[in-house]
Amino acid sequence: MKKISAILAALAILSACSNDPAKAWADYETAVKYLRGEGVALDQAKGTEYLMRAAKEGSADAKLALGFSYMKGRGVEKDLKRAFENFLAAAEQGLSDAQYNVGLSYIRAQGTEKNYAKAAEWFEKSALQADAGSQYNLGVMYFNGEGVTRNPVQAYVWFRLAADRYYDGAAEGMEKAKNSIPKEMLPELDRAVAKTASKIKSRTAPIPVGNWLNQPL
Repeated sequence: MKKISAILAALAILSACSNDPAKAWADYETAVKYLRGEGVALDQAKGTEYLMRAAKEGSADAKLALGFSYMKGRGVEKDLKRAFENFLAAAEQGLSDAQYNVGLSYIRAQGTEKNYAKAAEWFEKSALQADAGSQYNLGVMYFNGEGVTRNPVQAYVWFRLAADRYYDGAAEGMEKAKNSIPKEMLPELDRAVAKTASKIKSRTAPIPVGNWLNQPL
């Protein structure tokens, strides 16, 4: 009898943690409809309920969106710690927007402790997926020596990559970094940029439905 109970308990856990991409996507799309009021009455609570379902089914986009729901108190009670936990869960699945928001959370001590080194690590993961905001933030951190060893060359590299994506303020940061680099090192800048650029994954895939939810912290 105990053995049967243990098996049933294990099955219940597996069911609760099921990873069904098709169902996760369907629940995620339903959540977005309720959160936007598209084809249904606007209902933040119901939309967030569907986000929770999709998140349990493994959707990284749902976890990111759920993080914003907790951060803003949209359909649930505001809870910055849970917001961070959901951002982190999505970031660990490789979602660049979530990685960016984990970095911001560490810098702003929102839902977690302030930690510039961890922020830099997550910004770099996102930056290597062509996220211009993360590239810009890395430029700032390398220029100021926050969470990383101060390195004007690396600051220039990340500012320039962000500037190539027309990120606001990146061109100014690039020039500021360049002016602090010794003249004898200037000829190496293009090579340094090319080396880092070669590691960046192209961001040409269609943006997931829920990215409209990704607002700055």
